[in-house]
Amino acid sequence: MMSKTKWLTVMGMIISLIVCMITRDPAVAAPFYQGKTLTVVIGTSPGGTGDFRARAVSQYLQKHLPGKPSVVYKYIRNPIHAANHVANVAKRNGLTIIFVSPGLFSNAILRTRAVRYQVEDFIPLGSPYPGGPYILVTRPDLHLDNVEKLRGYKGLRFAQRSVGHSMYILDRIMAFVLDLPDPKWILGYSSLEVPAALERKEADAQSTTLAGFVKARKYWLQEGFAVPVVMKNTKGRGAEVEPTFPQDRAAIDQFADTKLKRDILKFHNAIRPSGMLMLAPSGIPAPALKDLRTALQRTWDDPEFAKEYKRLTGETADPMIGEEIEANLRKIPKDPKVMATYKQIIGGGPLPPSK
Repeated sequence: MMSKTKWLTVMGMIISLIVCMITRDPAVAAPFYQGKTLTVVIGTSPGGTGDFRARAVSQYLQKHLPGKPSVVYKYIRNPIHAANHVANVAKRNGLTIIFVSPGLFSNAILRTRAVRYQVEDFIPLGSPYPGGPYILVTRPDLHLDNVEKLRGYKGLRFAQRSVGHSMYILDRIMAFVLDLPDPKWILGYSSLEVPAALERKEADAQSTTLAGFVKARKYWLQEGFAVPVVMKNTKGRGAEVEPTFPQDRAAIDQFADTKLKRDILKFHNAIRPSGMLMLAPSGIPAPALKDLRTALQRTWDDPEFAKEYKRLTGETADPMIGEEIEANLRKIPKDPKVMATYKQIIGGGPLPPSK
């Protein structure tokens, strides 16, 4: 019979051997992202607010991801093309995620032309803010400083990026709800070129985020640029989120004077639950998804992230987790008329009737 001392010695050796085997097994010991490179696909052009949002989140995601992977950025300016790439070209190995406008969902649900993906191809990870508030800005020599004047101006020219871009869609919704007469769109500008187009009088108006305006263009108010209307964010907050901005601007909700207009605003808020989305392709390894979700939650809880996000974007972070985004998607109305009207609004043709 083995003595107690020998038994303890043998058990100690066995335990030591097991520990040694575990620590030498990279599948057990090494974090999923250790020694790897995470590619963040950004569905907008470099240098704009969307780019700053993506970079602010990504650097803290990297900080909190176990294994501290390298992070590289891949810009695909058109958000539909960016989503197509991640869904159909990028490997679903956990090493590619996407930061893109919520148009990713609306384009899939409404079957926008050129879309080659489905909503189910993506897993929402989260968003740094709920989207908005947004404003419509017009150049000074037009003197369109209230909604009545704006509604009386025929042929207002909006400068924007492309059909389907989130700001283009906001232009179109505002024009639809306000019944602007014969609005036009001049496309092909980058994020930095849009405001320059107004300054050069190549265009008359643009939609933009209130926070971005306060950070980069607040001086426009002194130069006579007008902001006649504000669109609240998905949490129902308007100009009050930026106390230094004039608080007497009209809210676009006031002009939703038909059921169709009200339904379109509700549909828009449900189908585009946040300003920018961070998503992973569906089907990635479970350890990668777990680490991404955990790291993103730690990012939202990191007080240094809130400071850096404010510095880079001018916005106050108000994060949404992936489950909140999924809950909003489940609220999307299925009224065929509303869906058909919204599809016309976000497209490139004439705006539909608002009655």
